[in-house]
Amino acid sequence: MSERIEVGREGRIGRITLRCGPLNVLATQDVRDLHAAVGELADCAIVLLGAAGQRAFSAGMEIADHTPAAAPAMLAAFGEMAAAFAATPSVLVANVGAAAMGGGFEIVLLCDLAICSDAASFALPEIKLAALPPVACALLPHIVGRQRALDLILTGRRIDAAEAERLGIVTRSVPHDDLDSAVANLCAQLSALSEDALRACKRATVGGDLREALRLYTGELLQTRDAAEGIAAFLERRPPQWSHHNEEIPT
Repeated sequence: MSERIEVGREGRIGRITLRCGPLNVLATQDVRDLHAAVGELADCAIVLLGAAGQRAFSAGMEIADHTPAAAPAMLAAFGEMAAAFAATPSVLVANVGAAAMGGGFEIVLLCDLAICSDAASFALPEIKLAALPPVACALLPHIVGRQRALDLILTGRRIDAAEAERLGIVTRSVPHDDLDSAVANLCAQLSALSEDALRACKRATVGGDLREALRLYTGELLQTRDAAEGIAAFLERRPPQWSHHNEEIPT
């Protein structure tokens, strides 16, 4: 992996860190490397996506990659990355400590959960360049509703962390100094659960189809050791012993 997209793991927790300059502006190759990083960490129960630096989580894609000559390759790479984010069985958690703009905002939308600091902000400025944010156009209406999505997409206005939380764009907004501990606490909560159940619940939710959710439950999750263990532990009034290893959660 490149120095701009840092990948690591600690037990069942994978980590991806954007190190793409002061504003974490992404080139097309960075998007391809993000795609590869998510695939590399697919055996992790949880993958944290964060960014180095204090100025921006990510200011989005290089403007030069939006030219008619360069845009098709950039958009193809971004679409393939988006598909990889949806397909990975890992729970993707965004740690957003600063501005997420354009493609950076869209990366947050692609994560399953997102915690941001009160220093974060969000905007889709593509409209001001006669460009289009494809991931936001596809996902944002399902999160905030059609009219609110169009407000953000058609005006390009910036919203603060409190509004992002109110709209459901992020899971939670916390004081900036508490961001890392809030993310660590969320990871500890997730890691205490059955990995089989986490993966099945993500697949059922991302798929958005009741019949498929029922099939996943009856045909796959109910066949696992953890499904029986969870009920047995509850009836026996004891903590469950899940089938995954109980590694220490990094803080």
